[in-house]
Amino acid sequence: MFRIAISRLTDEGRRITPEHRGTALSVDEAVHALREHLPSVDTSAFGSDAVQRSVNRINDFRHDVVTADGGHYRVVIAPMM
Repeated sequence: MFRIAISRLTDEGRRITPEHRGTALSVDEAVHALREHLPSVDTSAFGSDAVQRSVNRINDFRHDVVTADGGHYRVVIAPMM
């Protein structure tokens, strides 16, 4: 299982405000949840292999994204332990 955290970045990334938390059984399910919460975000960087390599190497996957309306978010996908 994986946990998903989506946070809004403000003040040029100096302030992080949690916006959404959830869980998923797989990386693909986590990416699907991201698409539902932030539909205008390009999720090409969230491939199963890239996420899994990052999780194996540093225990989570973090990626900053920008929505079509200019909102900045940090997405974290990490295994539940």
